[in-house]
Amino acid sequence: MSLQFAVSKVSAEFMMDVAKAVSSSPHPLSKRDLIKSFEKSGVYVTNAISQCLQLGLIRIQDGQYVSSDKYGDLIKRSERSQLYIALRQALQSYPPFLLYLDFISKGYLSEQSATMTTGIFRIQSPRELVETMFRNWGLQTGLMELDTSNKLTIPEAEKGLPSEYVASLVKALTANLQASIFLIETMSPPAYAYLTEKSIGIEDLSNALMNYETDSKGSANKACQTFEHFLFKLGEDVGANVKGCNGTIEYAVAMRGQNVILKNQLHLCDGIGGLRNMAHHDPDKETGKPWTFTPQGAIISSLIVPTMIRSIYSYWKEQKQEF
Repeated sequence: MSLQFAVSKVSAEFMMDVAKAVSSSPHPLSKRDLIKSFEKSGVYVTNAISQCLQLGLIRIQDGQYVSSDKYGDLIKRSERSQLYIALRQALQSYPPFLLYLDFISKGYLSEQSATMTTGIFRIQSPRELVETMFRNWGLQTGLMELDTSNKLTIPEAEKGLPSEYVASLVKALTANLQASIFLIETMSPPAYAYLTEKSIGIEDLSNALMNYETDSKGSANKACQTFEHFLFKLGEDVGANVKGCNGTIEYAVAMRGQNVILKNQLHLCDGIGGLRNMAHHDPDKETGKPWTFTPQGAIISSLIVPTMIRSIYSYWKEQKQEF
């Protein structure tokens, strides 16, 4: 089932006030509790709640609102002036906003970027609202800034932050954002939208790119695992019997039978399947010893996956033969 995205009219600051209230509460909160907690209209509080849920800043448990597993601790510990850090992190994991940033980074105007993003992700909100909110949230979190000509740009780094901890966190988030934008460009926005529709995140691919030197084997495994997930979901869509298969190589063979994968693409899938086995299965059946991954092997594994996702998706959708 496809994910349904919607954007609500609410400021970044108030969104985080709601997330802060939920994260700081010792017990679950109802919508009525939250409306009573702020001197805002019920509609505006409801908009903030909806957007917090979309971004994963809070979650629902038994019909009430509780702290996010991923961001709750950071939100609870942050001062109000630092809450934008959690929002920034959440926005960088929110597929529509990430694609919007990708278009901005390629020189598109904010209006154009919002229009394309709204269409690609079928966002259930007016394009004008999407553009206004994404622009505001991007500026308020430091993910974007205005240059001298009043054009939106994506800064390389933040300066003047209030603590060493926050500074190191923003540096890590900046690296993650750059990796994510690179991945979207490599696999193409339509393929990225397809992965999102199938609930396949690119976080593991981003981590693989950032950690290929410090965790070479783990990075290769994460990248190849994402590719395996992609092949399984695509196989289901084209009617291949992937549920009766085991792993990347067999998924690719099953889809070859549906004329979705060309012979040369199948060879490359075999290679990625081999990388997956080397990184994930120890010891090697032939030698009885584990494989050692070098940083060079890890980066190759991390780069071939988004390239092959693009290649296979493009052939499936448009009969394009590209690598």
